[in-house]
Amino acid sequence: MEQSHQETPFGSQEAFHGAFAELYPRLVSYARRYGATFPEDIAQEAFVILMQREVRVEHPTAFLYGTVRTLSLTERRPMKNQNLSLEAVSEPGLAGGADDQVLNQEVRERMRLLSPTFREALWLFVVEGLSIREIADILGIPEATVKTRIHRAKAQLKDQLNPTGGVHVLV
Repeated sequence: MEQSHQETPFGSQEAFHGAFAELYPRLVSYARRYGATFPEDIAQEAFVILMQREVRVEHPTAFLYGTVRTLSLTERRPMKNQNLSLEAVSEPGLAGGADDQVLNQEVRERMRLLSPTFREALWLFVVEGLSIREIADILGIPEATVKTRIHRAKAQLKDQLNPTGGVHVLV
């Protein structure tokens, strides 16, 4: 069902303003719990993402919390022990130096070696930024199965990239 220009994910414009006034401070606080550097921007971006969706979201509050969590974790990922970001892998040219480009190429190649079920779940989660619930809906499987596939895909990819256990991890 497509949203009309007059209707928001929360119903009327007045209902949206009320939901925004109530949820925005809570979402900022939630982003801070995940260590976000710019929690206000993340909370605002979550609302923008929700409003730009062509298909109506069944549970807009849950969608907002999931989006804030994903954005907060994505924001922190490059800073945490210099972890490898799969977002850079998905977008050639985002990598910094030559070493990053070689590593990103290797990660792309290794991702192709994962089983299609693991690769798809990992891609939807890390690159597309979808929630576990959304991935479960897309794939038609239980949320626990999605979590298992993502965990196993990360573990396999980590082992492939660094079989002796070293510095870069995929978390």
